[in-house]
Amino acid sequence: MKLLYVLCIPVFFAACQQSGTEQKTPAVTDSISVAIDNMRKDLQIRPGDAATRIYLANALIQQGNYNAADSQAAVLEKHPATLPNALYIYGLTSLNRKDTAAAISHLTKAIGIRKDSSEYEAVMLTADLLLGKKDYPRALSLYTLASSIDSLSAEASYAAGEVYNLQGKEAQARQKYVYALQLDPAYSQAYIGLGNLLSRYGKWKEALPHYNMAAKADPTNADAFYLRGRALLTLGNRPAGIDDLTKALSFRKNFPEARQLLDSVKNQ
Repeated sequence: MKLLYVLCIPVFFAACQQSGTEQKTPAVTDSISVAIDNMRKDLQIRPGDAATRIYLANALIQQGNYNAADSQAAVLEKHPATLPNALYIYGLTSLNRKDTAAAISHLTKAIGIRKDSSEYEAVMLTADLLLGKKDYPRALSLYTLASSIDSLSAEASYAAGEVYNLQGKEAQARQKYVYALQLDPAYSQAYIGLGNLLSRYGKWKEALPHYNMAAKADPTNADAFYLRGRALLTLGNRPAGIDDLTKALSFRKNFPEARQLLDSVKNQ
């Protein structure tokens, strides 16, 4: 039954990326409606086809019909093999309804059933939601689980480092950032994490190489250029600092910190 569980995930997370204000083209909307209609007809003939029911639920979520998706989940949750799928569907509908607490509850139940057989993306999503609630212990536990599910994931290691950082555990945070870079030397956020651990103590000279690497790894990372620009200005390199702040604002138009710092430097 693992196949049924996996089937739910790609559509599930593609749907999760939908913005509440995103405009769908008529062709996409019509194709979803046609698919939903066809899947309903198939289920009338084969009501026990769990894979089709999972696809249907996710299509209904993409359509914004959350109550109908929950109805499909209610059928799936009656069977132990598809209970995790049902919980994921409940979790996504709750997330789309802006009920984060309910989403976390459903998703953690699904992960509790699947444990280390859980889908990586599902675990990361749940950890991110917990981090947003400042539930650091549970977020860290799930980021650690995600790392064990995908041992090559720099993202999960970096995220664990961020939790340690927020908890004030700098040695553990540094270890996770370094490990993330061992997994992916181009993971710019980990370089930024290392730089920030130093710059908070005024160690701008030591932090600068990390910001340099972040900018090199991701040449359009506004945060990397802002932080490097701030470091350069602090170290007395005004022209290079202004150049980096200007680049940061070109990559992210709405960047108040960069704008304020750039304006203050130019007005000096």
